[in-house]
Amino acid sequence: MSLSFSTNPSSNRSLKHFSDEAVARSIYTRHRDGKRIKFDIDNYIALVDSIITTADRITKGNKEGLKFSDDFLNVDPPIFTLNQISTELTRKARGIEKAHQTTLNILDILVSYPWEDKAVLTLTAFATEYGDIWHLNHYSLLDPLANSLSMIKGVPFLKKQLNSIKYRQVLLCPNSLIYSCLRAIKYMNQLNKHFKHDVNELSELSSAFSRQIPLISYWIIHIIVAAQFEISSYLNSTEGQPQNYLDELSEKIDSILNTLGSYLNIV
Repeated sequence: MSLSFSTNPSSNRSLKHFSDEAVARSIYTRHRDGKRIKFDIDNYIALVDSIITTADRITKGNKEGLKFSDDFLNVDPPIFTLNQISTELTRKARGIEKAHQTTLNILDILVSYPWEDKAVLTLTAFATEYGDIWHLNHYSLLDPLANSLSMIKGVPFLKKQLNSIKYRQVLLCPNSLIYSCLRAIKYMNQLNKHFKHDVNELSELSSAFSRQIPLISYWIIHIIVAAQFEISSYLNSTEGQPQNYLDELSEKIDSILNTLGSYLNIV
């Protein structure tokens, strides 16, 4: 079952008409919690955190603390799967409908993974591209190859957006969309660890949280898809996401963080 909107490009499309119930019907007809493939989510969280925060230090001109931690050296990423996700993320399409369909496509790629891992791997694919962009920029003054690749990637166009409200809404700021997605993943990971050891004590709360995981993972991936398009629009000097759409996504991830935070306060 799919969600549909008016095909009129001037129509006022809103997440208010994109309810969790409709999303749930859409994803549950095609997906269940995969249990065949698992990996160390802590290592992936550390890897993504390090890439994004280091890249953002570069954009701010902060050259201190750029050395990576070795907490995630045991990560053995599924390269083919990450490349498939990256391909979906770079299929540039603006707006809610396209982000929803791309999210479903990514979920199809990750059908064998548990829900939280789907979100982590999507954020890993995003961070890989984002980190690569700013890594090239960082070395472009010293390395002619990095400079040429940086130009081809469109980094000069991206650098012009660093102080814009929309860019900071997507990245850089602690409450930006991408940082909020990372924080939501960390919260889910904390809760999973707790419920794994104390499931009998808080079985009702654990069940409620388990029911929320697919929707939360869906919205994290949806937000990453929308954010990647916004970054791509800067790189290509083209029109980005509608501001009202980004604002609604900010409200959505804030609501998710509040829900997860309430669970953490109880446990």
